[in-house]
Amino acid sequence: MKRFIFMVLLFASLLIPLSAAAAGTVPIAADGIARQIDSQLMMRYAGDNSIFADRKHQAAVRARIVIMGTSPANINNFEESSPLARQMTEEISRWLINAGYRFQELRKGRYIRFDKRTGELLLTRDVGKLATTTGVSHAVLAGTYVVSGEQVRFSMRLIHTTSNEVLAMGTGTVPITNDVLPLLQDPVKGEGNVPTVSTRLK
Repeated sequence: MKRFIFMVLLFASLLIPLSAAAAGTVPIAADGIARQIDSQLMMRYAGDNSIFADRKHQAAVRARIVIMGTSPANINNFEESSPLARQMTEEISRWLINAGYRFQELRKGRYIRFDKRTGELLLTRDVGKLATTTGVSHAVLAGTYVVSGEQVRFSMRLIHTTSNEVLAMGTGTVPITNDVLPLLQDPVKGEGNVPTVSTRLK
């Protein structure tokens, strides 16, 4: 019996690092942030004060909210972002769209560009090639991030477009692993706040 208990404890201890690593991935951190934002919006607009709130009413509220997504900025330099920050916006947007919110794509070009090497491209960050430089939405998803030696902390908020009021806010942390480390440096500028030592969850 003691041997059996020892084996169970040993097996459980081996699983703990796996669950910790899984909890630190960008999609999971983004899901946590999006859930915080959604919960606050439901309390504000759907009167969600109990777990028994009307799901149809919540779905109708979500369908009326149009959101534009922007890239989180480095909290120490608002002119700087990173591939990791841009990916965080993509993942949060995915969750919110799946939940029923409407999103407006800011990067849509006026036309599809064809390139032999890269394929067919519609999205662009060239202002001159954008389909429109104006957007109509109820709120803008924006935020900041800060890089420490071992993790990246994101603070995302949904800002009302006309009043600048923060409608909802969520935070999440992504541990810096060898997979995440390259995403902290912008390949275009060759810049970014990259720790000198990479860490890996064990």
